[in-house]
Amino acid sequence: MNDRLCFPYRDDTEETEGFAAVTAQIYDRMADETSRDIFSNRLLYSLTGNQICLRNVLLHTAGGRRLNALLHEAGRELYIYGAGIRGKRLADLFPDAAWSGFIDRKKQAESYHNLKILSLEAFLEQYTQGARVVISNMDGMDEIVEDLQREGVLREDILVLNDFDRENVKDIYFPTEGVAFPVWKDRSFVDIGCYDGKDSLKYLEWSGYREAEVYAFEPDSRNHQVCQERLEAYPNIRLYHMGLSDREEEVGVTGEGEMAYIDADSDRKVQTRPLDSVLRDKAVGFIKMDVEGYEEHVLLGAEKIIRNQHPVMAVSVYHKKADIWRLPGLLLEYNKDYCFYMRHYSAANGDTVLYAVDRGNCR
Repeated sequence: MNDRLCFPYRDDTEETEGFAAVTAQIYDRMADETSRDIFSNRLLYSLTGNQICLRNVLLHTAGGRRLNALLHEAGRELYIYGAGIRGKRLADLFPDAAWSGFIDRKKQAESYHNLKILSLEAFLEQYTQGARVVISNMDGMDEIVEDLQREGVLREDILVLNDFDRENVKDIYFPTEGVAFPVWKDRSFVDIGCYDGKDSLKYLEWSGYREAEVYAFEPDSRNHQVCQERLEAYPNIRLYHMGLSDREEEVGVTGEGEMAYIDADSDRKVQTRPLDSVLRDKAVGFIKMDVEGYEEHVLLGAEKIIRNQHPVMAVSVYHKKADIWRLPGLLLEYNKDYCFYMRHYSAANGDTVLYAVDRGNCR
């Protein structure tokens, strides 16, 4: 594109010019139309907060399309169980659905966007058969389903948002369709943020190379214990109880399970090191990274490996607003031959993954 045809006068700030150049380069390196559309809408969502942009991303998933169809069946009253963050986000994602209100046991407000927030008792008083309830809660879904059924709500009229997440997430990090990249049997897999160890095992199955060398990193002590128990039968998987960063230092870890993350104020301490120093003599073929907003620090500490070995990358790009352009921009700075795929794996705003592959291996 000739910029002067669209913008005849040069912007007077280097920051604006730099941002425009980086995002244009990232867009140009997207390998297919799906990736370009997800990147464009995810970028607009970061810049504007417009939930419709996020819905456009969601509709690239099978679970998102199925949820959208179910929410737009004619003649259905719709209720969202749970008026917390996920419930409110669901209402914002689908403002054209025929929402009748929220159901919330811990009712702390009367309404949200003109939708009434009802107690369970108030909902049951006005419930008519055929009304559909979407459970947005992350925890206790089975108990909520049982409670609703006990009160006469038919099981087929109850949707659980997490079920759509599970439908989407089955191929996360290791896609089976539409994304092409090589598997090197003589190069290792690096699982950064291994959480429960399942992704390390999934790589062995997906790659078809069960003897592959795997290096797995988990900073949270409780998650690390789970990984130890799950992976102890695999001598080819080396598990590290540490964080990765761009420097050696002691940091705090807070949160639990898959939501554990680096937090300077936490009393739970762990050591970090750059990946370049931990695996400086290793041949690396594939790096998967999901570290709850710490991705940029980890990439800075893996610069030499990425510059010299050009591994396939699978990086989460949704934890921070700027991740969508800063992380692929950093990867292109390290390796100008990368091209990108982008895929989304959630029924909400999480689990957008950037895949980086040398251009010679892109379709």
